[in-house]
Amino acid sequence: MKNSTVKNTVVDEANSITYQVNANRILTDGEVYSAIRIALLLRGGKRRTKGETIEITWNK
Repeated sequence: MKNSTVKNTVVDEANSITYQVNANRILTDGEVYSAIRIALLLRGGKRRTKGETIEITWNK
């Protein structure tokens, strides 16, 4: 069976940052924002540069 990955994308227009959350299914809004929050905290909560794309993998 083929392993498919769905790209859940959120664009932060205020800070010009794109978050791409890869998962095996479409995530709910809460799951996407939780994944983004956790990833940012793990990276030290530092500000990102404008135009950056952050790719996150969700394995739950």
